Amino acid sequence: MPVGFRYSRWDGTQAGFELDADDILSEITDDLLYHGDLNAALRRMMQSGFRDQNGERLAGMRELMERLRRRRKDELEKYDLGGVYDDIAQELREVVDQERGGIDELEQEARQSGDQRRQEITEQVAQEKRMQLDLLPPDLAGQ
Repeated sequence: MPVGFRYSRWDGTQAGFELDADDILSEITDDLLYHGDLNAALRRMMQSGFRDQNGERLAGMRELMERLRRRRKDELEKYDLGGVYDDIAQELREVVDQERGGIDELEQEARQSGDQRRQEITEQVAQEKRMQLDLLPPDLAGQ
C-alpha cells in the first residue's frame, strides 16, 4: 500500500522537530568548550545526531547514510539478477556445445556415406559453422 505525502508551506501548526536554541546549545556545549569552534561543533552534532525537546532522537548524517547503505544493499540482493544471468549463460553454452556436436555428426555421416562430393560440401559448411561459433562474443549480451 503506497504512502502519500502532502507538502505545504510552514504555518506553525505542523508537527515537526521540537528544537529551540537552548536545546541545540545544550547539545553542543561540551564540544564547544573543548574545541572552541562553533561551526565544527554544529557540524559534529549534525553528523552524530541529537535529541529534541521531547527526548526523541534525531538521526545524524552518519546514521542516515548507514541506513541508506543497508537499504541499497538489501534492494540489490532482493533484485539480484546474477543467478538468472548465470543460468542463461550456462544454457547458451550448452546450446553451442550441442551445435558443435551436431556439426561433428554431420561430418561423420558424410564420411561414412562414401560420397566424395557430399564430404567436400559438408566439410566446407562445417568449417563455416565452426567459425561462426568461434566468433561468438564471450559475454552473454553479445550472444
